[in-house]
Amino acid sequence: MQLIGTINYSLQNKLQHLVSFLSEVNKGFDAIAEEIDNANLKTAMIAVAVESKQYAREISNQLNQFNICLPIEYTDQLWNRIEESIKEHTYLARGGEIIALCNNCELYFGKLYEDVLKEYFPYKNLKDIITYQLYASQCAFMKIRLLNTLRFN
Repeated sequence: MQLIGTINYSLQNKLQHLVSFLSEVNKGFDAIAEEIDNANLKTAMIAVAVESKQYAREISNQLNQFNICLPIEYTDQLWNRIEESIKEHTYLARGGEIIALCNNCELYFGKLYEDVLKEYFPYKNLKDIITYQLYASQCAFMKIRLLNTLRFN
């Protein structure tokens, strides 16, 4: 099939990093959610974990339709950087760790998604899915920040 050549190496590489990152985020948010005692915030954190895993599957499934298989790298490198950055940027206010987590994750999400979206996309549906995922993740982080603030009021 000639479809394999329609997505260039640069886009494949960026999609692989994005899918791997989404898988790392899934495990990271699950672990953090376990430590949260506020039910609403915990649910929002679990939702980000579930959605991240779903997003990785959506991208992989779309590519599989075109006979493109992306191996997922479970290196946790980006998640480890996020955790280190949380420690460096934790605010003195109560709940500062959650704010730092959201801010750092949103930066990584934004960068990885924007890098992918800058590439030429031969498949409009895939680009639409990735665009939706970017906006949905931004909304999810806004929700977590709001719930984090509300738990201390």
